[in-house]
Amino acid sequence: METYDITFGTGGFRGVIGEDFTKENVQRIAQGLADMVTLDGVKTCVPIGFDNRFLSDAFARWMAEVLAANGITCLLYDSPVPTPMVMCAVRDEGCAYGLMITASHNPYMYNGVKLFVRGGADADVAVTRRLEAFTRDVKEVRALSDAQLYASPLVKAFCNRREYLSHIEDFLDPSIENNRLHLLFDNLFGVAVVGLKPLFDRYKLKKYVILHAERDALFGSRLPNPTRQMIAPLQEEVTRGKFDYAMATDSDGDRLGILDEQGNYVNSNDILACLYYYLVRYRGMKGDVVKNIATSVLLDLLAERLGFACHTVDVGFKNISSKMRETDALIGGESSGGLTCRGYLAGKDSTFSGALFMEMRIKMDKPVSEIVKEVHAFCGYTYACVEDELRLPAMPEEGAFARLTPDFGREVVRFEQLNNNYKWHFAGGCWGLLRLSGTEPVVRVFAEAETPATAQNIADVLKKSVLS
Repeated sequence: METYDITFGTGGFRGVIGEDFTKENVQRIAQGLADMVTLDGVKTCVPIGFDNRFLSDAFARWMAEVLAANGITCLLYDSPVPTPMVMCAVRDEGCAYGLMITASHNPYMYNGVKLFVRGGADADVAVTRRLEAFTRDVKEVRALSDAQLYASPLVKAFCNRREYLSHIEDFLDPSIENNRLHLLFDNLFGVAVVGLKPLFDRYKLKKYVILHAERDALFGSRLPNPTRQMIAPLQEEVTRGKFDYAMATDSDGDRLGILDEQGNYVNSNDILACLYYYLVRYRGMKGDVVKNIATSVLLDLLAERLGFACHTVDVGFKNISSKMRETDALIGGESSGGLTCRGYLAGKDSTFSGALFMEMRIKMDKPVSEIVKEVHAFCGYTYACVEDELRLPAMPEEGAFARLTPDFGREVVRFEQLNNNYKWHFAGGCWGLLRLSGTEPVVRVFAEAETPATAQNIADVLKKSVLS
């Protein structure tokens, strides 16, 4: 059988549907996993979930056909679900592995496979490298037919929504029930609505409006990612409808975006900081915070002011959850909008973070803009952040950015490279960073400086260096 170069990045294996993301490649991954499980002598069932993307349900079935043909029990979801729901199943059912068919926030033409390990965590690099090797060594894929799949006792229809929601409810303050909150939620044609709508009803919000709850495999011809640009159309609706704030989630329900009551974008750094501040100052919880290398110095200042430490790790939520376990941190999150807390799942979850943000707004009883100002004032944060991205015609060669010499017009006090992250540090805590995606020809650009104009200038210099 011909060998394919199947590589797992920070968010799993991803590819363009019909090109490198095909039935054949997905079934090779399933066969590689089956061979790995068999060699290790592991007795396990494998939850397999899928999102709303084109053919996601079919890819999930095709993986189940292979695993079942190899004698492995599959818990096959009966409808689209958020990624964290599958992680919850892996943990609660005591499974060694779990699979999710999704390309997360990527454009509609992509799909992917995420792998989870015992405890409900993202598979680390050692596990994914091993699976890649097993996949390369596959000589024959053993698979059931469609008819055999539905007749097989090894393939069980599965849904754990009730259990998943109960874990979120256990973390929340029950006194937020019967509140005065007016909330606008844009589901961006994803799957987070599966969990968020029941929570809105459970806590009896006075008013909520949900947009784009239906399935659209093209995501309305937009990027299913709750970035500033993607949720900007909500700004007018927030003010016209007099909502307390707006919330949006990505296609598989692990990233969160927020607009305040004035329609202003609340970036992911502020979301993480506000929730950390709330948990410590208002709920009396204790612990450090974990962030990735592209996240604001705001978290460092806040942790120090609260009497705790801030730990910085490489991009990839598996690195955040690992450091959280190591340090017993209270909360961990990343600049792209994902977070979790101690005692909850080991992965990022926008249903959980969205519900916790809802609790924070209700209990603090202040406009979101005022909460952000309170947090900034508490720790003396006066900087500004800028985020952008460049789509390149092809993947840059490895290490190419380390040779860049951007002309910032100011002294670089330190250059730092951490895998695919290239960071230039300046005096006073300012910095600029290039982050090369491991799954697509995209370069993400981050900058933080004393003023928005200065931060934008740093970002512009970095973009110019990449394109020159």
